[in-house]
Amino acid sequence: MRGLDYFRQKIQDFELISPVEKSDFYREYTKFILEKMKTVNIMDSEGKSVEPTAFFANPERAIAKIKEDRTITLPLITVAIDDIDEDVDRRRTAMNIEIDTVWDAKERRAKRVISKAAKPINLSFTINVWAKYREDLNQIIENIMLMFNPSLDFKTKHSTNTKAFIEQITDNSVVSTGDREDRILRKMIVLTAEAYLPNPKYLITNTGEIEFLGTDIQILARDKDITVESNTVLPDGTADESITQPVTPGPAGP
Repeated sequence: MRGLDYFRQKIQDFELISPVEKSDFYREYTKFILEKMKTVNIMDSEGKSVEPTAFFANPERAIAKIKEDRTITLPLITVAIDDIDEDVDRRRTAMNIEIDTVWDAKERRAKRVISKAAKPINLSFTINVWAKYREDLNQIIENIMLMFNPSLDFKTKHSTNTKAFIEQITDNSVVSTGDREDRILRKMIVLTAEAYLPNPKYLITNTGEIEFLGTDIQILARDKDITVESNTVLPDGTADESITQPVTPGPAGP
């Protein structure tokens, strides 16, 4: 039978020797909000349905792209990741250990994995809406605002309930693409997603040892967020209820 102190020590040992692993964490969140923006639909002055082009770019690159690529038509939407900050209000102690369930497709069975508590972070995104006409701009902004009621749930392999909120909307009109060209109306929406940055996962083996798995592991279920020193984990990964004190459940997914 292995106690939590043993698992914490083993995880620390792995962290000293394991190379930094490339993660798709930020790409997953950026991809989700970009795909969401591609669902925006408005009506033009003739009553025809229009789906604005949406792509990933900061404002400066978007202006350059509009000037360089004459095939790009307005309106359009651009998405950029703006900032990443640790959320100290949601911070958990180093004593927290998470036990999750993952599916092994090869062996066709669920397995238990263990990791240090995920780090709470705030991801800030900027969505810029570009249009020639105020009516088009307002329709797009209305479409986007309706997605947040009052929040939008990001759905990635790391989580299905990451809440994102609109922080502010600013009007940055008028931006010119050239001295002899038409003006471009622009509004910027700032979003904040309350996410959890996952730590590397370790498989709990039948012998009670742990093996390194990686970071980008799809979680099926969260078992417990263990915070009590007297908790122990059996070799099969289950909690020993005979000596476990009540604990506070962790979030449904980091």
